[in-house]
Amino acid sequence: MGSLTRRQFLAGAAGAAAVTAAPTALSSPATAVSMGEKSPTAYGEAQISLDGYQELAYSERMQQQKGNDFQFSKKVDAVKDLGCDPNGGTPVQDTLNSKIEDGMLVVFPGGTYAATGEINPGADRYGIVGEGYQNSKKPPKLGENSVVFTVETNQPIKLFNFGAAEALVGNFVIDQRKRAAHGGVTARSSGNVRVRDVRTVGAQTAVGNGDSTPFFFEPFAEGKDSLIVFERCIARGGGIPGTKNTGASAGIGIFQRNGAAGRIVLKDCVIENMADNGVYGARTTAEVIVLGGLYRNNDVSQVRVNGDAQVDGVDIVIDEENYTGLKSKSYGRERGPGWPATNGLKLETDSAGSVTAGTVVRKCDIRAISVADESSIGGLVNFFASAGGATLDNCRLTNNVPGTTGIIASNPSNAPSQVGITVKNSVIQGNGAGQNAAVNISSRPRSLVKNTCLSYPGASRDDIKGAGTSNVSFVECKSGSGLKAPQQVGSEGNLSSLPAPSVSYNRSGAAVGSGSGGGQEGPRKGVLLGVVNGFFILLLLLVGTFVLFVGGILGALGALVSVIGGD
Repeated sequence: MGSLTRRQFLAGAAGAAAVTAAPTALSSPATAVSMGEKSPTAYGEAQISLDGYQELAYSERMQQQKGNDFQFSKKVDAVKDLGCDPNGGTPVQDTLNSKIEDGMLVVFPGGTYAATGEINPGADRYGIVGEGYQNSKKPPKLGENSVVFTVETNQPIKLFNFGAAEALVGNFVIDQRKRAAHGGVTARSSGNVRVRDVRTVGAQTAVGNGDSTPFFFEPFAEGKDSLIVFERCIARGGGIPGTKNTGASAGIGIFQRNGAAGRIVLKDCVIENMADNGVYGARTTAEVIVLGGLYRNNDVSQVRVNGDAQVDGVDIVIDEENYTGLKSKSYGRERGPGWPATNGLKLETDSAGSVTAGTVVRKCDIRAISVADESSIGGLVNFFASAGGATLDNCRLTNNVPGTTGIIASNPSNAPSQVGITVKNSVIQGNGAGQNAAVNISSRPRSLVKNTCLSYPGASRDDIKGAGTSNVSFVECKSGSGLKAPQQVGSEGNLSSLPAPSVSYNRSGAAVGSGSGGGQEGPRKGVLLGVVNGFFILLLLLVGTFVLFVGGILGALGALVSVIGGD
């Protein structure tokens, strides 16, 4: 990933205190779980840790070093200039595929645009965005003068299928409510692509294509310096429970096993009710970074990653009683309102990947609230036999399902036995937490639980199996054990976002805005945005270096605030 590796970059943050935030909280919409000290707020408004902020800065720095600040040579109106039909009549894919040229930014005004096939321009650098894209703070909804692409097919397709070296895509709705229609967004690039503020409406009601079924969102980072960012992408419809092996889609699918692979950032996404994994990021050699967002009530796993993955400030929820997705009794494997089986966070390593000790899980709120059948849940955090080591830091695990385990790790048949698991500065709680072992690790002798609290009646050292302990308290959390930053776990703080893309075109030197642009105001705003973004990134780098040498405490970093629009 260039001359500065992720680990070298993060080294400057070692020992720093986390970012402070105003007290807020997290609760299930229908089943509140009291934390005893805070009032409820919505899911999906995640507090990113200091390391997470630096990951964002590093990703943005990669873009700037390569000159990928989305500079386009021409801006066009999709309706006036290209002739797209905003009333849902003539499909738009043929027009876009034939008329988009290299360096073109296509701006769609509000309207409904039909598609009967893939949108896959042959250009190498372009943008396809809904009007208002530069000022968007969350994915648009149906109505509200939004840009809506309707999928007019009788089978699943990759509605947006990008292969550009540089692409900016977003600020629109994908309407797949027509029965048997399903349209995903695939971004395949050796350069830089950002998919931002995309909402899908409707569920995947057609199955049968097996592994060829497209995912809702699908990134491929095809090069060691490539960067793919899916930011504030929402898919809540899901699929038919029990259909994973007959063509159901994952919410975000990352399958990239061969060749050089870069970095994939999933930022503040909301994925619910899938008949496959919420994030399927274990079968890849790419570096997967999951920052913020909500993954709830998906089959198999909510988040599934491996290797050097990072999962930071994420809400992971299993609450089958409040499942809101499709239900179909025509599938015999379906059990009640939920799925055949699921996990919270699942870690593994595919045979083509490398086993490392590098998976980092920070500031996550992981909850098992309810299931129809207790035998259908594997664990809140489940390490498969192929999984390497990991560190769980400042995480809250709430287990209200007596038939499952908080953290479970299988005997490492493919991973080296010396790879350990560290759990620190965390809390394991819930009325089902003590029925099985709270932590059950097999044949990983370097594993350790430290500065952690098992906070439920009857908790004892016997509830930790296969790991050493240091400063662990039971029943009541004592000083120095438990969460080191309780107000910043999961979706409990202000949501920090990647800076808005810096977009310009060089035809007249004017910045491309969300409206018609032009004049002198656009250039001033574009320059100001670049200066502000550059200053903030430089500030983060200086802070990281400062912490490395003096171990100071970083204060409030509430500067970049946005709302995920999870409703």
